[in-house]
Amino acid sequence: MFYILLSLLAYLTGLQVQLNELRLLSRGYNYRIQPAQWITYAATLLGIGLFITDLLTISPLSWIILWISSLLITAIIEWILARLSPTHASTSFCIRIAFIITLGYATERIGTPSLFPFFLAGCYVRNSPFGVVHGKPLFIAHRFHRKPIGNGVRPRTTRQEATALPHINVTEHGILPNSKKDVIDDVQALIDHIGEQGGGCLFFPKGRYLFNLHGQKRFLQINHSHITLEGEADEQGNLLTEFVNGGTTIEGHRNPWLSPFFITTGEALQPSNQFWGLNFRKPLPTHKESSSLSDPGSDGKILTPPFLTHITADAPAGTTLLHVSDSSHIGRYVLLGMYNTTPDGNLIKELLGVETLREEWLTARRAGPEEAPSFQWLVEVKRIVDTQTIELACPLWRDCLMTYKPALFHAEMLEDIHIRHLNIHSRWNGLFRHHGFPLYYTIGQTQEMDYGWNAINMKRCAYSSVEDVEIKNFTNPVYVQDSYAVDVHSVKIKGYDGHQGLKMYCHTSNCHFHHIDFYCHFADMMGGEGNAYGNTFSDIRYLNPNFKPVDFDFHGFPEGPMSPPAHNLFFHIEGFRYIKSAGAIHNLPSCATHNAWSDIVTEGERHGVPLFYAMTYRVKSGLFRIITAVGFTVAKVQKKRKFSPSFLLRTFRDKLADIDRVGIPQKEHDQFFPYSFIHNIQTTANLRLIKNQTIVVTQKSLPKEEPVR
Repeated sequence: MFYILLSLLAYLTGLQVQLNELRLLSRGYNYRIQPAQWITYAATLLGIGLFITDLLTISPLSWIILWISSLLITAIIEWILARLSPTHASTSFCIRIAFIITLGYATERIGTPSLFPFFLAGCYVRNSPFGVVHGKPLFIAHRFHRKPIGNGVRPRTTRQEATALPHINVTEHGILPNSKKDVIDDVQALIDHIGEQGGGCLFFPKGRYLFNLHGQKRFLQINHSHITLEGEADEQGNLLTEFVNGGTTIEGHRNPWLSPFFITTGEALQPSNQFWGLNFRKPLPTHKESSSLSDPGSDGKILTPPFLTHITADAPAGTTLLHVSDSSHIGRYVLLGMYNTTPDGNLIKELLGVETLREEWLTARRAGPEEAPSFQWLVEVKRIVDTQTIELACPLWRDCLMTYKPALFHAEMLEDIHIRHLNIHSRWNGLFRHHGFPLYYTIGQTQEMDYGWNAINMKRCAYSSVEDVEIKNFTNPVYVQDSYAVDVHSVKIKGYDGHQGLKMYCHTSNCHFHHIDFYCHFADMMGGEGNAYGNTFSDIRYLNPNFKPVDFDFHGFPEGPMSPPAHNLFFHIEGFRYIKSAGAIHNLPSCATHNAWSDIVTEGERHGVPLFYAMTYRVKSGLFRIITAVGFTVAKVQKKRKFSPSFLLRTFRDKLADIDRVGIPQKEHDQFFPYSFIHNIQTTANLRLIKNQTIVVTQKSLPKEEPVR
């Protein structure tokens, strides 16, 4: 029995070793060592001691058999757990403990007592490339919260005073906290009812409310203006109301990356899994897939807004006045579109800040021949000046020229929607591996982890907010999609690691993301894709205790007629590493011009590396090159259901050719971020490596004698 307890202790010790953090011993990375790292180092030293003990006391053949067996059995157990996908973390823990006890008992009976295999089993679970069900609660490091670098005062919001709209206590309508009843249907019915009556505030008193109790794929929709979902907070700002979602919302048949969120606005205006915006003038049939082979891709169909009027005169950047042919039908919000008018894509090249379009930029290369409306700006109309003149609420970001056949289209929006003072949690098992098909997960599992556990999507709304909210255990916490002047602030994002943290999507403009703390890691941390203009991200901190760096992320074209983000500002942000470009290669480049970063403190980068990183263009060589091609080939064969040797060989060769064709050294990646602005950045990245003269750097990194921290 004593040996079994020691085995369990060795296993728990191995669970605390994150191999990635051992790289920090080189002191070659810009990172603040904290208790999480000391736990890793201490556990590693114990493991080395067990290793040496084995070498001195057990025959080589015995310890090789034990080590390999323990790893193999552990991998099988974790594979089974992934398929079982238990609802509660306690179930996962009990299964693992039972496994270790059984393995310890069997090892003792065999008569070869050894503790290192158990340490190895724990270390495998901690560093498994395939994800671990309910993994994070196993790791002591996540009991520690990092302290921020800055000393800025965080805003604290309290419950708003009642407005002219009704303030409705949901308990008066039979929706009770801390009951075992699934309340999603009752809450949805109440949202719809008050929406039809002109709006109101639904107040949820302190306690826990259960949604999708049995794992259903339902979600809350807000399809009317003037709706508020509000929880209760005490005088110290502690959130007392908790929403718990028990079901995924994945819809993987079409555009799975647009699956519903647990709370989704504007669903009646724009159903999930559909893009909205202007289409090509001369569209050609097409079908595209994302870089994730688990996705069915897109057929290019999008919802299009009604045409309003043509713009009749050039308007310079900075003006708010537009001359139009007829202003009589213009409402409060419009989509201003400009089109490519030459076969070589005159508008898209100007937006991207390039003279030529690279061969692999297939979406951008469609803009000219198919006359794409590459510039699409969602904007508010301040007033109608006369029958042929309107005034916008925001000045033009760029020249509006008759060369590009500018026009206005109607944009129907919801207004005055607020979500505040809520703890929003899910019962997701935390099994995340970015685009994990086919090495470990099925297509369905991969879609669920990448796009299925989603918290809040503020879609097709204006002058709305998400404030004073904690979001825990969602792979995609917050999207703002096709919206205007949405304020997301005082948000804490915790729990399991996931896919996309904060995302501005498609026609998102003049939105503000500020005073947000991340306590977990996301593959694509913060940024966006599409015609997102004039958005700001400020006072944002990444406080994950583990060494898992994150980046500013851009993903390029969301759909063919559109273009990448431009004119967005990031300032007063700490804990991010690179400015990153990602996404499917045909949807590159990932960002357009005039994005800016100011007062940034980077962390996690290797000393002396470039600041910009285009992930799709990273150089792959040697074994890494072969493994990438093999993995892609296996996935392609499995997805297409073609198992002929000729198809397999052709796919493998084509992938190798693609890898070799697009590989570019990182020191040259700044070419994919033209007309960017960097001001007052504190970093150990080498800013002198920036060769693109359009990138304006107003302050270099800190002097060598002055520490970054």
